Amino acid sequence: MKRKVLFAGALFLALGVIVLLSQQGQRPFTQRPEGKDSVLRLLAAGAFPAFIPMPGVSPRGVAVDKVGNVYVSVGEVRANFEYIQIRKFTPAGEQLFSVEIGQGTIGGLAVSANGDLYVAMAAGLNKGVYRMDRKGNIELLPGSDQIFFANGLAFDDRGTLYITESLSMDSPPAPGPGSIWRIPRGGQAELCLRDELLTGIVVYPLPAPIGANGIAYYHGNLYVTNTAKGTVLRIPVWPDGSVGEPEKWAELQEVPGSPLPGKFPVVMGDGIALDVHGNLYVAVLTRSAVVRINLLDKSQETVAAIPLTPFDFPASLVFGTGKGERTNLFVTNLGMGGWAGPSLVKIDAGVPGRPLH
Repeated sequence: MKRKVLFAGALFLALGVIVLLSQQGQRPFTQRPEGKDSVLRLLAAGAFPAFIPMPGVSPRGVAVDKVGNVYVSVGEVRANFEYIQIRKFTPAGEQLFSVEIGQGTIGGLAVSANGDLYVAMAAGLNKGVYRMDRKGNIELLPGSDQIFFANGLAFDDRGTLYITESLSMDSPPAPGPGSIWRIPRGGQAELCLRDELLTGIVVYPLPAPIGANGIAYYHGNLYVTNTAKGTVLRIPVWPDGSVGEPEKWAELQEVPGSPLPGKFPVVMGDGIALDVHGNLYVAVLTRSAVVRINLLDKSQETVAAIPLTPFDFPASLVFGTGKGERTNLFVTNLGMGGWAGPSLVKIDAGVPGRPLH
């Protein structure tokens, strides 16, 4: 266990160092917001602030519940180890509480139909998938501590939870293939699929082969990003909850207008969100952008990108549910480029998001 924890800590500290070093000597594309409350108001409707800075931590996952509360996971490094905390915001953007889940990284989030929050913890002492109910009780889901690098979370129409494992660690210290796990309602975690298409490669700026990452469910299919390969996969889900063979559904294209293509060779996708038409919205880490991929013809268009939008290595995104927020995307910034900094950004996608299950 100690070897695995040290590997994960070194992995993400190294990633931060690599990216920060790559930006030395460059002028930031977007300045940090200024003002009494340090909140930048963008052209997006709704009561929730358009920009919330989160200095000193690394915002990771984001999720909303049916009444419009927003949950953000943040990573805080202490003594060379990362700890994941959950912050809850009201529909007006007031922070209600912050609670620590444990030692690990990633902090992928999802909210179930009844309002429970699910948290993916990768690589650390407290790895696994956790459920926090509406009363604040936190529990580790049975068998989920077998998942070495839990990352993205998505529910299907039956309430089965699917989890991406970006890389496995069956024979440490060498990382293994990427995977999909599932947890049936009231059941235990079980491995669904391991495949080369879910497996990453080592490519700049990643110090490890980060494969399967963002995940979303729509009309009998899972859509999954492979970060290191810059692809979006489609995986059928059968009536019994098992999954079929993955296929490469789309390859992320270059983002026009982003100043980063010459810096990073691969257009790397992270989190995924869906609108009411089933179109995919992907956070593009290495272009500091959000793109939309049309479900029918797979065409790609840019929704927002630096320098016009205060992004800084966007990681996760989710559509709002509160009054006036349904067309807005909430996006977490890892804040590793020195531009907008660690933060939560709200942008208008112009289309309502898919309702929660």
